[in-house]
Amino acid sequence: MVRGEGNMQFLKGNNLPRVKSSNQSAILRMIYYYGPIQRAEIAERLELTLPTITTNINKMIEDGLVRQVSAAHMTGATNGRRAGLLEINAAREFFVGVELVGEQWSVCVADFCGQILSSRGGTVRDRDYEAVMRQFADSYAECLAESGKTSENICGVGIGLPGLIDRENGILWMNSIFQWSNKKVSQDFAALTGYEGKITVENNATARGISAQIFHWKELAQGKSFAYMLVASGIACPVFLNNSSYRGSVVGTGEAGHMVIDPHGRPCACGNRGCLEAYASEYSIITECINEMRQERAVTLRRLCADPEKPTMAEILRAQHEGDCDVNRVIEEAICILAIAMSNIINFTRPDTMLIDCRLFVSIHNRNLLLNKSKSALCNPTFYGADIRFAEEGNFANALGGVAVAIDEKLENVQ
Repeated sequence: MVRGEGNMQFLKGNNLPRVKSSNQSAILRMIYYYGPIQRAEIAERLELTLPTITTNINKMIEDGLVRQVSAAHMTGATNGRRAGLLEINAAREFFVGVELVGEQWSVCVADFCGQILSSRGGTVRDRDYEAVMRQFADSYAECLAESGKTSENICGVGIGLPGLIDRENGILWMNSIFQWSNKKVSQDFAALTGYEGKITVENNATARGISAQIFHWKELAQGKSFAYMLVASGIACPVFLNNSSYRGSVVGTGEAGHMVIDPHGRPCACGNRGCLEAYASEYSIITECINEMRQERAVTLRRLCADPEKPTMAEILRAQHEGDCDVNRVIEEAICILAIAMSNIINFTRPDTMLIDCRLFVSIHNRNLLLNKSKSALCNPTFYGADIRFAEEGNFANALGGVAVAIDEKLENVQ
């Protein structure tokens, strides 16, 4: 999972199949991120011979993964270059993404460059694992039909789920919020859909981090590392390297939500007390807002709610926007605790960029509060200036994280 100039890794040695596979992956990644690009430029960046580059590229062109384009048809930086530029053939391969973030699920079909052809999504009404998987499978079939594709056209499926994941075996070890454990996700999805290709299961925060690297790599290329903080029903913060051949987060799924804020504090779904999730997750905010309404407070929220016992985050954010002081207090208390946790993660892992994906921060007021509250914890001699950014609404929607996982698997294992 490598991005940026000089980061594409290749091998030299006597294990020819392994060397060939590694070189193919490095070449394809180079075209994916830098295309349209010349063969000579690829050879120079990867320090491989031009014949080696040409042999591999000819095979990719034959397979339809890569295509040649003429400089005459390009604009901008490519003007003036000779013909024979190479780029990914986006319409050659198609992928399916599946994601569950909080209680929001999404399924989509996309091309090799992440352009979505069809999608489905909604809110989980039944937390039963089998019911959710059936919803995924039904939406998979609907998306295929709408996009005009069949299972045979799909080159990989990526599934992003909250919790602890065994990626190698496609198993969800534990999801404390939904109370799922030891679920054979890839096997179950294959059985429900009949899909026989590669199915990759990944933690949803890690999947979205991979999506940031693949689809927004130019924005992150200046730094050596970045952290991706996802705040939904749970909280996770995987950390990625931009200058290494290591694929994935260097801290696993980054289960930041279970760092203990107060050992004698609120009970957490994991069984412990005082976890960050119990104070700053969407689930905790919803729970506190319900408590406010039960005590005859949060009047604006009660008016906006379709069901006062099941307020949505959209309703809560609207109530805050309309001036509900009780809802605002709940949100601001959560943000203050989240700011401390975020600062601790930055101080400990020292990423160049911290990308925050959380619906709370659609509000500029909430963004400013987080940044201001974090200053006291970050403004010290050890703080070197991490670039804190917020994921814009829609950047990682429609299961693009799942698509990115499937594409990344393809880039790593060129066939």
